[in-house]
Amino acid sequence: MWTTQRKILFANHRLDSIGGIETRLIDEFSYLKKNDYKIYVLVPKQKFNPEIGRLLPIDKTITLGLGDTSVAVEFINLVNQISFIIKDEDIHTLSIHMLDVFACAAIMAAQICRIPVISTIHGILDIYRTPVERILIQHLASKSFSLSISVSETFKSITPSISCKKTVIPNLINLNKYQHQFSDCKPAWLIINRISPEKFPSILRFLEAAEQCHINEVDIAGGGEKSKLEKLIKSLNLKVKVNFLGEVKDIARLIPQYSGVAGMGRVAIEGLACKKPVCIISIDGRLIGLVTTENFQYLKNYNFTGKGLTPIENERILRQLETHSSQDTENIYSLLEKELSVENWNNYIELYNNVTFIDNQAIESLYHKLSYFSTTLTIPFINDSFFQHLLYETLIEYDLYDTQKMWKYYETNLGMTNNYPSPYSNKSLKKRFKWWK
Repeated sequence: MWTTQRKILFANHRLDSIGGIETRLIDEFSYLKKNDYKIYVLVPKQKFNPEIGRLLPIDKTITLGLGDTSVAVEFINLVNQISFIIKDEDIHTLSIHMLDVFACAAIMAAQICRIPVISTIHGILDIYRTPVERILIQHLASKSFSLSISVSETFKSITPSISCKKTVIPNLINLNKYQHQFSDCKPAWLIINRISPEKFPSILRFLEAAEQCHINEVDIAGGGEKSKLEKLIKSLNLKVKVNFLGEVKDIARLIPQYSGVAGMGRVAIEGLACKKPVCIISIDGRLIGLVTTENFQYLKNYNFTGKGLTPIENERILRQLETHSSQDTENIYSLLEKELSVENWNNYIELYNNVTFIDNQAIESLYHKLSYFSTTLTIPFINDSFFQHLLYETLIEYDLYDTQKMWKYYETNLGMTNNYPSPYSNKSLKKRFKWWK
């Protein structure tokens, strides 16, 4: 099947900022290239920043000028465009990184072109979409997956509808990129977080703890609109000085200047790589405390999110800071080298080599039905009752009984187009935090 190089197409719904996913892709691409892969990236033109693209070791970036893919005709056009690209570029494997409609179009194209599909799940918000989206993408389209990668045990465990080979590949880190600075550090701590409403609880919780832990200054690195967060900080009447740095592309150079780092996920790993004390604050605003040799393995398994760990009070984090030693830092760094060094990518490349095409005739049938009836469907087509008839009809025709059972459950208990309740909606945040307005 292979020519001189194995060509893999990464279909990403955006590539316009640097975050955890993009940082991970830099290393993933590098190790695939070392193993004779050629990297292609497909991204909507409207969601592509060439400056960000140049940070990744990509052989070829392909941008598409998308119409409104909630319109059935435009969705089918997208499938056809991706099919043409796969054939024209002689792509061997498709890799998707978001379980959304854009990814669904790419999966349909891979089925038409008879190439394997790899899926990587990065976040829980990607999983809990509306029931009809879950049926279409996680139940039906996922039957095309040859390999499903999760970045933590959480995501692997809550996707039972994905029945292919599953594995966890944690966020790995290139330790050579990170410097260690133990003198002339700022007395300030650094929060690295995108400034968006769902992140506010974690930021505010750390600022509250910082005041009681005698941390007098905190810098926040992350892009986004800060005005609402500034008002919330002011309403708490904290004495901690807070500075907004905006989006910082070279985090590896920034972290060593600080006394400690607060955050979760990739941020925590980068802080540990710089041999800094790292405080985990979960996205829902629970203070988990410092990373230690005792909790390292558990935190690693759950991508340093603090899932399953009991939050602590400010007095406890103060005691942790007072007793944290340089030897603790070295012991944690040794664990990081062993468990999460980027060199561990070499242990996972064989998984990519062994993927094979999975014939998902049901998704191909739905593609042809949708093509035929596309001009008759309302917007968004996924909510159109006749599209849902076509989808359910396909489940029956291909004897997908488990998915039919899930459909009946959703239809009876939640409604096919109703959103799951979001912990980060205004309503939920108002319930949990008195400062939220």
